[in-house]
Amino acid sequence: MNGIQPEFEELRPYLMGLAYRILGSRSDAEDAVQDTWLRLQKHQQQPDNIKAWLTRVCTNICLDSLRKLKRERQNYDGPWLPDPVCMPADISPSGPELAESLQLAYLLLLERLTPTERASFLLHDVFGYSFAEIASILKTDIQTSRQHASRARKHLKANKTRFDTSHEDIATLGLHVQKALAQGDIAGMVRHLASDVELWADGGGKALAARNVIVGPEKVAAFFAGIYRKSPDDMTAAHELVNGQPSIRILDQEGQTVSLLTISCNSDGKINYVMAHRNPDKLNMFNARTNLI
Repeated sequence: MNGIQPEFEELRPYLMGLAYRILGSRSDAEDAVQDTWLRLQKHQQQPDNIKAWLTRVCTNICLDSLRKLKRERQNYDGPWLPDPVCMPADISPSGPELAESLQLAYLLLLERLTPTERASFLLHDVFGYSFAEIASILKTDIQTSRQHASRARKHLKANKTRFDTSHEDIATLGLHVQKALAQGDIAGMVRHLASDVELWADGGGKALAARNVIVGPEKVAAFFAGIYRKSPDDMTAAHELVNGQPSIRILDQEGQTVSLLTISCNSDGKINYVMAHRNPDKLNMFNARTNLI
C-alpha cells in the first residue's frame, strides 16, 4: 500500500480526537491511534474508504481499551479525572459539538456511560455519523445503536451543566472565586457555588489531594479556603485555555505547574463542578504543550 502514510497522517488529528473523547486519556488515545496504524500496515489491500475503515478499527480498539480502563479506574487512588489537554486560543475544534465534547466536565459525565453508549453517542451527536454507519462500526443493528445514543443523551441532559457557557462567563466566575478566597470571604464564595457543587481532586496517589469527591457549597468553599491559607507565598497563578475552557494553573517558584483548576457551571450560572488536577503525570502532559483538536 504505497503512499498510505500521508493519508493516515492527515487523518491522525481526527483519530486522536475520536480516541481521546472515548478514552479520556491522552496516552491511551495515542496508543489506540498507533495500534490503528499498525493494523492498517498489515491490511492486505488499501481500503476503498480509508477514513471509514480507520474509524471502525480505531473505535473498536478504543472500546476494548475502555473496558479495561474502567476496571482500572475503579481502583484509582482517589477521584479520577480525564487528562487535561493544552489548547491555545488560536487553535480550537471546528463546530460547537466538537468543542463542547472536549470539556473536562463533559468527559467526566461520559464516564458514567457504558462503552457502547459512549461510542454511539459520540459518533452520532459529535462526529455526525448515521446510525446505519454506527451499526456497521460497532457490529450491531441500527435500533440498538439508536437506543445506546438515546440513553447517553438523556443522561447528559439530566445533568444541568451548561456546556455552551461563554469563556468570558467562566473566567468571570473564576475571578469572583479567587477574589473571595483572597479576602477570606467564605460566604462570598458560596454565593457562586451551586447547591450540588462537586469538587474532584485528582492526585493519583502522587500528590496531596482530597481522597473523596467533596459535595456541597459550604464544604467545597471551606476546603478551598483551607488550601489557600496553607499555600506558600511564592505560588503564582496563570490563566489559559485547557480543553477549550478558561482554567487556572498554579505554579511553584520554579515555574512548574503543581495544580490545574477548571470549573463548569449550571443553567443558573453557578459553579457545579470544580476539577483540580494534582497528579504530576497528568500535569507533565500539560507542561509538554501538545495540542489535541
